[in-house]
Amino acid sequence: GGMMGIDRWLRNKARLAVDGLFCSSSPEIQRIGDPDSGWVMHTRPIPRVCYCAGVGKGMSFELELAKIASQPVLVFDPSPTGIATVEKLDKSDTANLRFFPVGLAADAGIVQFSLPKDPGEGSYSIAREGIEKVSFECWDLPTIMSRNGDSAIDLLKMDIEGFEYDIIDRFLDQRVPVRQLLVEFHPWLRPGRTWKTIVRLHRAGYRIIHKHRGDHTFLLRQSRSGKPAQG
Repeated sequence: GGMMGIDRWLRNKARLAVDGLFCSSSPEIQRIGDPDSGWVMHTRPIPRVCYCAGVGKGMSFELELAKIASQPVLVFDPSPTGIATVEKLDKSDTANLRFFPVGLAADAGIVQFSLPKDPGEGSYSIAREGIEKVSFECWDLPTIMSRNGDSAIDLLKMDIEGFEYDIIDRFLDQRVPVRQLLVEFHPWLRPGRTWKTIVRLHRAGYRIIHKHRGDHTFLLRQSRSGKPAQG
């Protein structure tokens, strides 16, 4: 087993080196929330329109973000796991949060999810072969934006077990202005999609300002006119 240990050590070292390349040391780039459920984001200017999809068992990021955001942070999770997390919160903590027990998907409607493989971990994912299914109501970004009267999204956070790829493709197709994207990619759920998606975001003017394993933070470069760069 000695060689295995060295292999793993080298792999981890390589991954940390790659992650280090993307970690910007700007004081404006900060971790919001705790080490488990927090995310690294660009904090200047403080984002106004914030949509967060996927609560799971922890939402320290959403709670901290709500303390600094100037308007309510919209939070989406249709799963019993996410709903239970939100129900445990103190009312005073959620004053600047609006929780919706619906999912985020590329298309609005009733969508199939697979039950968690590990009930203790509790993540409902995109429908998978051989795993029991359950259906939840989902909204797409244009639906949420029109209901909330938003013309652009300052921050979109997604930890949604495989649904992220189609949503990103769709908002790029529809040219929905998303200024900052915090996303966990789940490559084992959609093999071959992560790199394609990152390349597509890069072509559209997004730059990775932080990466840790599957968690990526992308910031849309502003062109000289102050409008998002197209490309």
